Amino acid sequence: MLYDDQKIKGLFSRVLDTKNTSNDDAEDIKAYCSKVFGDGSKTPDPSMLHQFNNLIVEEADKIVKPKATKVLDLLAAFVPRNRGDIYQYNISKEHKAKVVWAALGTGVDLIRVDGKKSKVATPASFQTGFSYEPLDLVNDSIENFRKLVDDVGEAKIRLYMQQVSKLMQAAISAGDIPAANVKTGSNLGLADYNKVASTLQRYGGRPVFVADTLLIDYFAQQATGAGYKDLLTDDLRTELRTALNPTSIGRTTAVNLVNPFTDETNSKVEIPVNEGYMMAGAVNQKPFIIVEYGGMRQYTEQDPSDERIKLKITQEAAIELLYGEAIGYIKEDAAVNL
Repeated sequence: MLYDDQKIKGLFSRVLDTKNTSNDDAEDIKAYCSKVFGDGSKTPDPSMLHQFNNLIVEEADKIVKPKATKVLDLLAAFVPRNRGDIYQYNISKEHKAKVVWAALGTGVDLIRVDGKKSKVATPASFQTGFSYEPLDLVNDSIENFRKLVDDVGEAKIRLYMQQVSKLMQAAISAGDIPAANVKTGSNLGLADYNKVASTLQRYGGRPVFVADTLLIDYFAQQATGAGYKDLLTDDLRTELRTALNPTSIGRTTAVNLVNPFTDETNSKVEIPVNEGYMMAGAVNQKPFIIVEYGGMRQYTEQDPSDERIKLKITQEAAIELLYGEAIGYIKEDAAVNL
């Protein structure tokens, strides 16, 4: 028996609101999960399981938007559109873009836009997936429900970041990102970091560095060494001592990526920990554009061998790199690793 979507959405929203979840809501979510997944003596009803996962993905799309805005808005202009829409964007004459790098499927295609003032975004279908243990939602409904919604949302951000990384590597290899914007090597110093920052600072504003916390910490800690410690304010010294993710490195502001472990031995993550991106702080046109067509969709099945619920999630989007001169890339080959 399927439940009313709107009532279940209301329950989900209240349970995800950690400050306003009542005892009744806690009992209701446990009862609902028990109805969907049972006690393990029989397989879940496919229609109820499909409804549950559809609503999980919808809720994840809601909570992921602020997170995506916080990180991806630094890298890209983020444009939501309905599925099936056609979106055309302008290419600023202030920049010298000769090509647009676009993520299509699993590869990278080169689309020439010489002499054009605008371009139609080309959507592609991206996919990711994971699985979860159904009885976890029965045994500890609130905590595991919140974790499941969070995991789906984080998967979408990682999906976009992976495509951004692919476009960066392709554009660097082709020389469409200037050499002055790129610094790779072993045991890079803060002077190397600041060289890239100085290049991007000429566009105006304070550059923004987006990377894993390990790479952020690597450069931030160097700011306390000889030659730099006298430049630190008392507030910044306190931050470097106490903050999990320092927000100031040299002449830049640092923002950490969401980059969880993907295995049980804590030895693998989704995005390389030794790579970071730096953006000019005052460029009207951001280097990337992400046009998102509709929300996530899910496809559900239960694995007969381990009985885990498997979700394949798809998202239609156009992810394109427009202005290579407005973005920097830093890779530390030796000193930063898991």
